[in-house]
Amino acid sequence: MKLTCLFIFSIILSIGCQNQPGKQNDLTPVVNKHFPNTLVNKKFATEKLIGLTTDKSDYLLSDYQLMDTTMAAEWSGNTVKFMDSVHFVSAYQAWCGNDCFTSVFGRYYFADTLKVSFYTDSITRSGECEAPTVYTKSRPAFDLFLVKMPNGSLQLNQTKTTTP
Repeated sequence: MKLTCLFIFSIILSIGCQNQPGKQNDLTPVVNKHFPNTLVNKKFATEKLIGLTTDKSDYLLSDYQLMDTTMAAEWSGNTVKFMDSVHFVSAYQAWCGNDCFTSVFGRYYFADTLKVSFYTDSITRSGECEAPTVYTKSRPAFDLFLVKMPNGSLQLNQTKTTTP
């Protein structure tokens, strides 16, 4: 009897320890694919870095287009580039190397037609403020609402507003 119980226990234990197909953890955020992403592969100049803090803030996105390549050496400031349909980089860039260069790497997705959710994954600092990369996986997402301004620029707002 003891031998039979031991045999049944070992069978149950071996079945329970086997890999179960289809039970894999997927850490990718759920994205509703039916909302159009109007930011893919676009780069904008901004007043401040997106995702550096989760403080309530609005962001004005101006077109970033250098018509004359000689002007590239003159321009410095904050930009955001939507690398693909999921990733963004918000960074300070300048033509000189004597500065503090901060870059925010993260993910974004459209939660509805105007609501964009941002996740900050890491923050790097180089140049005069060089520091180890800070990984921010525990930082909560923040939502911004996309508004097209009359002058053609875009704005990401903390609250849902209509176009003026």
